[in-house]
Amino acid sequence: MLSLVRCIALTAAVFTLAACTSKPVYAPTEQFPSDLHITPAQMQTAIITGLQKRQWTVQKVTPSEIQAAITVRGRHHAEVTIPYSTTQYRIGYRDSWGLDYKDGKIHRNYNRWISLVNDNILRELHLDPIGERVDALPVIAQTTDEVPLHLEFNRVVQRATQAGHLDGSVRFFLAGEHVPGLVNPMSETSTSKKTNSTNKTEEEACDWAMISALATLQNAAKREGANAVVDLVSFYNRQVYSDNTKYECHTGSLMAGVALRGKMAEIQ
Repeated sequence: MLSLVRCIALTAAVFTLAACTSKPVYAPTEQFPSDLHITPAQMQTAIITGLQKRQWTVQKVTPSEIQAAITVRGRHHAEVTIPYSTTQYRIGYRDSWGLDYKDGKIHRNYNRWISLVNDNILRELHLDPIGERVDALPVIAQTTDEVPLHLEFNRVVQRATQAGHLDGSVRFFLAGEHVPGLVNPMSETSTSKKTNSTNKTEEEACDWAMISALATLQNAAKREGANAVVDLVSFYNRQVYSDNTKYECHTGSLMAGVALRGKMAEIQ
């Protein structure tokens, strides 16, 4: 009798463990505004590179779809199909073995693999997946005004330079702003920064967030051998705001934040 009870208990434990490790299949869909101007080649390259950096094997590539697979330690195998365009992509489950797929649920390791691939693709598109997840947290999202501020860009650049946060080795130009000299564009770059807005005016909080963003862009440009960042636009929450004199800042009772996207360049 005791052995029967133990057998039943062991069986229950196995099913409980399986239930804990089985999760609904994660199939992320990412969307981007058309004014980010992502080209078909950029999207395709970002997806392929994102997969390969996580050791996935790319099986098929077409202008609208990519298929890939991964086998881990010869015991777990997964396959995905990724339809894509210049404004979106989706990582969809196709097949698997060794991952206990059943009725739309699968071992949680699969979801972790997909999450890592998705993060890599976003980084290849010069987006910050961790920063975006922070922005989506209720404590952050609920303290950000729906109506953003639009503030003078060059004023902040001058302030950052005078305070020593910028050393003058890298120049900054908003999209639509005249750039003197011959411009040799290099790779794209982006950054998203936040600062505490408590006991600060809205403009002051935005200035500090922007100064931090500019310092980050300066360091990135210097690492690449660039002396400028051009075609800068604000793109908070993936929404592009383009103006040749102003930047966009979102501020609230607790936080102020900016996001910038542009191209590193060498100006001759």
